[in-house]
Amino acid sequence: MNKERKATWLLATRENRKLLLKRKTDVILVFAFLIAMAIFGAVSSEVFVKQRNLFNIFTSNIGLLVVTYAQLIIICMGGIDLSVGSIISVVNVTLITLITDNPANWAMTFLICLAIGAVIGLVNGLFVVKGNIQAIIATLATQTFFGGVALLIMDIPGGTMPSVLSRFLSKGWDYRFPLLFVIVFIAVIWFIINRTRFGRSILAIGGGEQAARATGIPVERVKLLAFVLSGVLSALAAICITAYTTSGNPLVGEVFTQRSITTAVVGGALLAGGKCSVIGCVAAVFIMGIINNLLNLLGITAYYQYVFQGLILLAALAVSAIRSRR
Repeated sequence: MNKERKATWLLATRENRKLLLKRKTDVILVFAFLIAMAIFGAVSSEVFVKQRNLFNIFTSNIGLLVVTYAQLIIICMGGIDLSVGSIISVVNVTLITLITDNPANWAMTFLICLAIGAVIGLVNGLFVVKGNIQAIIATLATQTFFGGVALLIMDIPGGTMPSVLSRFLSKGWDYRFPLLFVIVFIAVIWFIINRTRFGRSILAIGGGEQAARATGIPVERVKLLAFVLSGVLSALAAICITAYTTSGNPLVGEVFTQRSITTAVVGGALLAGGKCSVIGCVAAVFIMGIINNLLNLLGITAYYQYVFQGLILLAALAVSAIRSRR
């Protein structure tokens, strides 16, 4: 009898492992590709494996990692937020305009920047929830408007973040501060999406809005909160990006809209909604970072970065479409 129970337990365990492996195939593949890219980088350039270059890849992509999660939250609901780039631009120029060398000014400036992201996210959410407009259309409108606001605040690149502050945010404690920030940030996002009622509601809405509504989920409220959270995360990404670049640029956020969509999809999110991978996005972000870094190290013109990013996005969209059919 004991042998029969043991055999049954082993079969169940083996089956569970197979199911887990099947569920995590996308994440495993993206991490395998990240490792392959790292090996290729080490072989193709001696500079790639140097500590300074590896730290540069890490710190330069923290902003992209944060805005990827801002995009991921909306994609989980089956939408796309095209305004994340303009939020980054508005917050960037606002931060540089308000920040001073006085440390007493820093906390208030950061709070104002996060509030700006929350307000823009709220505007997006109201358009979608109250106006019954598709997310991609609503955020296209706000992207254009707030991109113009960024240019009104600062029409040309300029200004600078206090060097003490920027150095601490991007290199503090011998790079331990940004590393600790990233670890804690990823853990918080993972917990929100996978272990809270709010996160499960987002995934349920992406899986089927009518079904989610039928189960008692307050769809409108969840959507509104999701857009506010996306706006706050985009503003936080702007702070990280400004800490790295140390200056203001009204066009700095333009590239992050497309990149955030790419990394979210490559990381395992379905554009149809209802499925995402917080951990997979980490690998996707650093795949993009390694590609851009290698192109620079190998002396390849920056225009090819857009070509490679476009190819990766096309491949990710094709895979996402296949997964959606399945």
